[in-house]
Amino acid sequence: MPGLTISSQYGAGGNVIAPRVAEALGFRLLDRTIDGKVAEELQVSLEEAEKGERKQSFADRFFAALAPLADTVTGDPEILASARSGATEEFRVEASKLMEGALADGAVILGRGGAAALHGTHPEVLRVRLYGDPELRVIAAVKYYDADEATARERQHRTDEARAKYVQHLYGRDINDSNLYHLELNTPLFELDQCVDVIVGAYRAFAAASAAA
Repeated sequence: MPGLTISSQYGAGGNVIAPRVAEALGFRLLDRTIDGKVAEELQVSLEEAEKGERKQSFADRFFAALAPLADTVTGDPEILASARSGATEEFRVEASKLMEGALADGAVILGRGGAAALHGTHPEVLRVRLYGDPELRVIAAVKYYDADEATARERQHRTDEARAKYVQHLYGRDINDSNLYHLELNTPLFELDQCVDVIVGAYRAFAAASAAA
């Protein structure tokens, strides 16, 4: 399966870098915007899901919505835990199907816990992490997201937290664990086009090595 996953901290440039990488490689971009049907069921907008606009994080409401209200019927914590486990597994399976379907023809997967989802099962998929100093990422967010500093700082905290909870809840992994990734880039130290070039070059070398193995 040709492709790569890109996990990005808020303000690390993922929403700019990923589309450019996809274009350079001729791949489809599967971005982190959740499916409209899921958003409707969770009673949140796609923009809110993406940016974490409300004070209660999207991740908290997302996983609460996944769990049937078993405790309101029985009050039995074991039944509730079982229901949550079943709902989570169902969502995890569907998410994996979506990513694998995209990778069949070549894809750049932005977010979605792609690295954690595919780690150990798809060694041919390059896993990339974009990160950076929090203060430098705030500056970048002001520049690229047209946000004021206070808004960017608040969004950074809530968005990074929501993404970490998403990966931990679905896959039991720490989103900041370096073992999940083949390549980590401290993006605020470089121009975004330089980051694109590094990722494209790394992918081509990685794909060639995987094919020769």
